[in-house]
Amino acid sequence: MTHESLIFHGCTPTPLASYLKALGILRLISSDANHVSGRSADPKARGWWEDERFHIGTTLGRAALCGFFLNDYAPSPIIAPWNGRAGFLEGDAGAESSRTGAELVNAIQGSGSPRFESMRRTIESLRGNAAVSGYDRLRAKEKKLSSNLKTMKGDEKARVEDELKHVKKRLKECKSSLLPTLRATTDLHHLAYIDACYALSADEAAAPLLGSGGNDGSRDFGVNFAERLRELFDFEHGVPKDGAGAQLEAALFGADQRLDTMGSMGQFGPGQGGANATTGYEGYGPLNVWDVVLAMEGTMVFAGTSTRRWGAAGSARGAFPFTFEPIGAGAGSLSSADPNRPRGEVWTPLWRKPATFSETAAIFAEGRLTLGRRTARTGLDAARSVARIGQSRGISSFERYSFIQPDSKMPYQATPLGRFDAPDRPRRDLIEDLEAGGWLERARRLAGGKSAPAYARSAMRRLEDALFQMTDANRAADGTCNALMALGGFVDWLATSFKVHDELSPPPRLSSAWIIGADDGSPEFRVAAALAGLGLPASRANGVESPDAKDRAADDAASESEISKAPPMASHFAPISEERFSDGQRLRRRRHWSDSATMPNVVWGTGSLVSNMTAVLERRLVEATMRGLDDKPLVGAAHARLVDVFAFLSGDFDDARCASLLAGLIWARPPSPRTGFGDGHSITLPFAYAALKPVFTPDRTLRRIGAIAEAVRLPVPPGLIARLRAGGAGLDGKATDAAVRIALARCRGSGVPSIFDPARAGGRAGAGENSRSGAGLRADRLAAALLIPVGDSGLKTLIDRAYPGAIPEHKSESMEVTTDAA
Repeated sequence: MTHESLIFHGCTPTPLASYLKALGILRLISSDANHVSGRSADPKARGWWEDERFHIGTTLGRAALCGFFLNDYAPSPIIAPWNGRAGFLEGDAGAESSRTGAELVNAIQGSGSPRFESMRRTIESLRGNAAVSGYDRLRAKEKKLSSNLKTMKGDEKARVEDELKHVKKRLKECKSSLLPTLRATTDLHHLAYIDACYALSADEAAAPLLGSGGNDGSRDFGVNFAERLRELFDFEHGVPKDGAGAQLEAALFGADQRLDTMGSMGQFGPGQGGANATTGYEGYGPLNVWDVVLAMEGTMVFAGTSTRRWGAAGSARGAFPFTFEPIGAGAGSLSSADPNRPRGEVWTPLWRKPATFSETAAIFAEGRLTLGRRTARTGLDAARSVARIGQSRGISSFERYSFIQPDSKMPYQATPLGRFDAPDRPRRDLIEDLEAGGWLERARRLAGGKSAPAYARSAMRRLEDALFQMTDANRAADGTCNALMALGGFVDWLATSFKVHDELSPPPRLSSAWIIGADDGSPEFRVAAALAGLGLPASRANGVESPDAKDRAADDAASESEISKAPPMASHFAPISEERFSDGQRLRRRRHWSDSATMPNVVWGTGSLVSNMTAVLERRLVEATMRGLDDKPLVGAAHARLVDVFAFLSGDFDDARCASLLAGLIWARPPSPRTGFGDGHSITLPFAYAALKPVFTPDRTLRRIGAIAEAVRLPVPPGLIARLRAGGAGLDGKATDAAVRIALARCRGSGVPSIFDPARAGGRAGAGENSRSGAGLRADRLAAALLIPVGDSGLKTLIDRAYPGAIPEHKSESMEVTTDAA
């Protein structure tokens, strides 16, 4: 038989009811149990998602498919006898009961139609179940005793209270044994709904998808399902009622139709009716009853073997397919301060390749995502797991839902949080670095504690949102940047909260892949990365290095002991100490909180980027004297490009972003330096910077490039930084000119020749211009720029400008800026 491809315009990924409806359609036409003949309508039907619609390839044409649902569809036993309104408790089973649940149960039990055989058989089984009857009697007794207690006094009241206490204890024991008993004795087709409602773990966890055990507040889903069946079919004979066919066409294919039925989809379709859904006093709108029936049939897919495969390794909610603990990460509309905690998250998979229902059910039965050896517990875990495996399981994307209660008096709603696309191929999970030693989980608990300030909670929320963003292949770079900035903000609180230092250590060292992944090529990032590498040796495990990088690495290796004495940049942000240890293969560094003795090093505060950088520069020079270093501790594992320094000096620079990036980058291991071939811009840096930068360059670097002789030292003149700082943001250049004169004199004293002498008028061409080298340049910004490490090629270019001939073998080049990557 030929397969016809049917497009179900009534089945879209959102809202959740529409997605469940698609699953219900595929399940029902493939199921033997849901056909009155006992043979499925099309066991080889294949479904897939395309262009935001569900498609099915089937031997059934459109007319035959509609004929199946109208004439041959046998509803599943969606019945929850443990709920008070389902028709089995507190005397509801009696024929005299007028409650809706009991009335519907009685009507179905009395039906003679083969269409309702499965439901009828289940009801009869439940009516004869001793556990259900016993639970019913105890509930009735508890209710009666509680009512009588209101009018009693004295000894009689005390006696009834003791009896009530005993009944409640027995009721609890009976309820805990009810579900296992039902699974062992009820009709086979009823098991899927029981498993979709509950996981038979120690605490009988309820699935967020089906509320708190098959009910949405006081509304039982099974009762709602049966009510809609009664509106579609005659219970006595099973034939469809007038209008059922037209509504079916609308539900499946999106055909236009006026709906006269009023009602609500409940939590599965927020906005489609329900309490407070309109501006008037009536909360119910038009409803296609087939939507309710087919969506409830679709919930059965979230059952099966998952209840036996999950619970042990993860949390209780992890016992259900693609269901996770709610954290709200990646959903900016959710507030972490909302007292109404979401019930859970459900990720609904979308697939492009046609799959039979058995293949689809296998995905849901497996229904789990893992991180290493553990089960994904939260939405962030799920996103990371999907990013790791890519589309290897055939799932192209997930629609993410959170069950949120807008108000404590309103029912929960399945709120879409957005689409998560699976990458084409697996990607590395950088977030693992933050999990080392359980740091991220402990940080999350600490920030969520009652004593944590709002700033800490907000910083952790930003971090989790950024980590979620990192899992998206299209936003990974931005997410990594944002995560570094958020991490810096969180550690800023952590560093100043000394009471929590015993509970949480400094962040684990992040791999250099964080820096590589976040590198957007901006001046702000390059400067921040160069500053973050101060005091750290370059990593030499990230690919082929340039000749310049190799020279630097060799020089650093020869001076490893000198570098290890210099404080890392992180020590200026937080009171930390570093210890070196061997893991048997190589030397590693470990950070821990330090005592107050290291507090003088913590000079980075709430001031501007410029003032903080200047404070660090001065502090590092003081540390050189205190620690007995032979050289200026201004070398690092990375360096900025001259074009980045130009952007910083010119003011065309986002100081706040650079500071935020730096606060996070200091916790990452620097990658190996890389040298490019320029950025295509011809830039002339201020003469003042070119004259001053060599003075703030380590002597061993100057010796390596040939600027000074082996035995020569070029110290920083006392008071030079203070002069620039005193010049502040002024543009008159007086403080800068004075600093340049001091620097030129100091260099000449160390044997570095300079043809420029601002102290004398005349001289070579251009001397007059350079005698006012500080005009138009902020002195405080110039002082801060002296902290930024630059590469050897950039340094040679600067020396050639201010001290031509100092490097005899160096051929003068134009100021074509060298791209020295951080």
